[in-house]
Amino acid sequence: MKAEIKNLIDRGTYQKLPLFEGDLPEGSYAQIVEVKPRQTVKKHYHERQYELFYIIGGEARLGIGDTEYLAKPGDIFLVKPRTVHWVINESDEPFRLFIVKLDYYGDDTVWLELE
Repeated sequence: MKAEIKNLIDRGTYQKLPLFEGDLPEGSYAQIVEVKPRQTVKKHYHERQYELFYIIGGEARLGIGDTEYLAKPGDIFLVKPRTVHWVINESDEPFRLFIVKLDYYGDDTVWLELE
């Protein structure tokens, strides 16, 4: 199955590009997310979904639970449901991730800090 490039969705500090929304088996979703230079994706978690992150460009601090990582291209991370996570891009370059969501049945994001 080939990804269908759809509309880029701007969320302020980051933007996302859905790839297989609704085309994967029920409960799955894939997207590319770009955290803009010098921006932060605030702390949040998801009620049901798992997220698998594959870093495709740039470097940023990626927090998962109680640990913060220096995430760089080629790194892979798994975020389990109800696990707080965030991204801090201190660079002048965008930070890009390929994200696959499992057990996805719509937006179940709980923001702990306002965007």
